[in-house]
Amino acid sequence: MVDSSVILKRIGQIRKCVATLETIRRKHTKKQFLNDEMVQAAAERNVQVAVQSVLDICNHVVADMKLEVPDEEKQAFQIMASHKLISEQLAKTLLQMTGMRNILVHEYLEVDHHRLYSVMTNNLGDFEKLIKAVLKLL
Repeated sequence: MVDSSVILKRIGQIRKCVATLETIRRKHTKKQFLNDEMVQAAAERNVQVAVQSVLDICNHVVADMKLEVPDEEKQAFQIMASHKLISEQLAKTLLQMTGMRNILVHEYLEVDHHRLYSVMTNNLGDFEKLIKAVLKLL
C-alpha cells in the first residue's frame, strides 16, 4: 500500500510549483522571460522542486509496491511504465524533465532558458498526468 500522506504532500508541492510556472508563462512572453533573470530564477527553482517531487513520488510508489529496485532514482519512471502505472510516453517525458532538473542542480551555469521556457509551455500538463495516475493508487 502506498503511503498517501507522503504522496499527497508532494502532490501539493507539485501543484503549487506548476501554478507558479503557469503564472510566469502567462505574464511573460518568451522574449520577456529570456531578458529577466529574476523570473528565470523563479522558473528554475519551481521546475527543480516540481521534478524532484515527481522523483520522490515515483520512487516511493516503486518501493511501497515492492516493484524492482532501481539503480538510479530516475529508473522509477520506467519501472512504473513497465507495470502499466504510467504510460511509456509519460515515463520518457519525465526522464527528460529529470535531465533538466539535473542541469539546474549540477550544471547551473549551463541552463538553456529557451529549453526551460519550452518546458513551461509544453510540459506542465505532464505533471498532472502523473498526479492522476498516482492518485489511482491511493
